[in-house]
Amino acid sequence: MFSKEDTMATMKSWAQDVITCVLCDKPCRKFCNDCQVNLCVDCLGKHVGELQFQSHDIVHLKNRNIHAVFPDCKTHLGQRCEVYCKECHESICIKCTIGRHKTHDVSELEELVEIRKREIEKEVEELESKIIPKFQEANAMISNKMDYVATEYAILEQKLEELRKIWHQEVNKIFNTLGSLISSKKNMSINDLTNQQTNIAKLTSDMIETVQHNKQIMQTKNASKVTDYESKSKEFINIPKNVAVEIPFLKTNIVTENKLSIEIGDFKAILTETLLPHKSDEDPNLQTTELPDEEKMITIIPTENDSLIRIACTELNEAWVCGEKQTITRIDLEGDVKETVTTKCLYWPDDIAVTKRGELIYSDSDGGTVNIFRSGRAETLITAPRGWKPHRLCCTKSGGILISMSSGRHNRIIRYEENQISQIIEKNEDGKALFLEGICKLYVTENENGDVCVSDTNASIVVVLDMTGRVRFRYDGSAAKIKGPFNPNCLVTHSSGQIIVTDNSNLCLHILDRNGKFLSCLDCFGQQRCYGLSIDTDGRLWLAFNRTNEIKVFHYLK
Repeated sequence: MFSKEDTMATMKSWAQDVITCVLCDKPCRKFCNDCQVNLCVDCLGKHVGELQFQSHDIVHLKNRNIHAVFPDCKTHLGQRCEVYCKECHESICIKCTIGRHKTHDVSELEELVEIRKREIEKEVEELESKIIPKFQEANAMISNKMDYVATEYAILEQKLEELRKIWHQEVNKIFNTLGSLISSKKNMSINDLTNQQTNIAKLTSDMIETVQHNKQIMQTKNASKVTDYESKSKEFINIPKNVAVEIPFLKTNIVTENKLSIEIGDFKAILTETLLPHKSDEDPNLQTTELPDEEKMITIIPTENDSLIRIACTELNEAWVCGEKQTITRIDLEGDVKETVTTKCLYWPDDIAVTKRGELIYSDSDGGTVNIFRSGRAETLITAPRGWKPHRLCCTKSGGILISMSSGRHNRIIRYEENQISQIIEKNEDGKALFLEGICKLYVTENENGDVCVSDTNASIVVVLDMTGRVRFRYDGSAAKIKGPFNPNCLVTHSSGQIIVTDNSNLCLHILDRNGKFLSCLDCFGQQRCYGLSIDTDGRLWLAFNRTNEIKVFHYLK
């Protein structure tokens, strides 16, 4: 029976925080220091009887001694684990240390628990005092940046409406286009920032959840939960990289030689009082395509390729890339890997390209084939003529493929239509070789007018032929007045007909019009050579550098 004082104490305990017996729901007054459990008077005998092989230090609840509860030994009945085997990663009792764990490295379980709790406490402190505040600061910066983006775009939209009053009613469609462009760019910027903010918010929430979980472990009496704990700090140590926000510049000339003009980003509109002159035969694109004073860098994409050598753009801000290994990887402008495929090459693909239908093809010079990926598997598309090896590739507008091939030191270009040879470009009308003999392979591409453009590194010259294989012109680099010898390699063409050629001796790009007239040199290589060049549907150049394994993407036209 409870005394009057005990009853009053119990009622006071109920009024505050009722502590119940571990074996029933009655309020408890006793505590087992050995087992670390609360007990009522009625359940004392039951508790001792169930665990009769263990010692039991029964005290009044107010005299309890809180400490970690060591687990029961799985091998020896009635023994508590007081030691931790570092080799077997499990808790054991004293008897186990003279048994199968006799020669193992062990430590006191209580000491290990304290060490791990201190580690968890340190992690919690680091998350709360350092890492979470950084993420919260980054989140605040994104909010400020979003306000800035919204404000700047509001200014752009306001200027756009002011300019609308100046222009004639018939050109409203131009401003509609500009408005859509600004709205699209704004939405892209806001979406990118929102996605980053959502990502940071999720990580922050995960970290707060981890902190709460760690605090629970710190307060647990279960030693196994502490010893089984695995740190998650490495998952949160780095804040996601910032989203680059670039506000386009709105440029206008109200009256310049009877012309009205407005431009933003890559979009430019001009209204003149007189009819535009006919495009010249020499360069019919000079009135719509202008070279900038400096190229406009968009991004630098790091890759995990070894000796990055080839690149082929797709239609969706993505490109296939490969280095000196058997795999080809599809990445986006952020450098995120979207897909990886494995070729049948003995070493690595000689070149890669994307067909008119968007399918990836690659040349296997050792196997003598050009292969295509369909449904994730490589299939043989073309087998080179006996004695010839396929190298560089170009997919034509008509759906065909131009392939540079070599046999020893001899080089030729073969055109395939529906996987059958339709043209061999090797000799001129007089039967003389079009390309110089040598160990360097030809690079080939097709211009928008059907011309076949060939980079002959052995002869240090670019040869441009019409669709019949007749030479239209040759370019030897002398017009650029460069210091070193001209060393042409990979080349591409723009939709305007301009030809862009890499020069690895002078570390620059040569820009020619469709008739071979030199327009400009772009110094954009830094201090390394470029062995991969591609151009996307937006006219952006993608350059692959094999020393840093990076890709530079930039606009080279106004």
